[in-house]
Amino acid sequence: MSGILSKVTSALSGDVLFFVALFVIIFVCAMYFGKNRMASLVLAFYPATLLYKSFPFLNKLIVLSGDTGILINKIVIFIVFFVLISIVIKKYLASYDESSGAFSKIGLSLAILIIILIFSYNIVSFDAFHNFSAQIDTLFKNSDLIFWWNLAPLVILAFI
Repeated sequence: MSGILSKVTSALSGDVLFFVALFVIIFVCAMYFGKNRMASLVLAFYPATLLYKSFPFLNKLIVLSGDTGILINKIVIFIVFFVLISIVIKKYLASYDESSGAFSKIGLSLAILIIILIFSYNIVSFDAFHNFSAQIDTLFKNSDLIFWWNLAPLVILAFI
């Protein structure tokens, strides 16, 4: 009995608990903000990533020091690009069907969770906040799989 209990507690610790908590937060945001805003967030991720990676003055805008300070600074720079692009995309998604059930909000929450993981592994490393396990590292650090992970939110968006 204690062997089963230790397996359950080890499965609920670390990454699984982090993913569940993050998913619940994203789902609550999806229920509050609606399908249009969440879909615009999914679509804004790709051009924001392109702008962030090709931004020539990134190192000149880093004003904080230390590992956590530089990480926060880079995240803020990305969020500026992300929010501006999201506002523009949301303006053109006004015709997107807003009446949706919980299933579509779950799909959008899953898509945004995947985007957060892609962001953590390919754009700005979240190691200062949460260090993912080796199993998650193998899923998101592999250059062959990253294409499919980038495609997954768009496929989810197409089906909801």
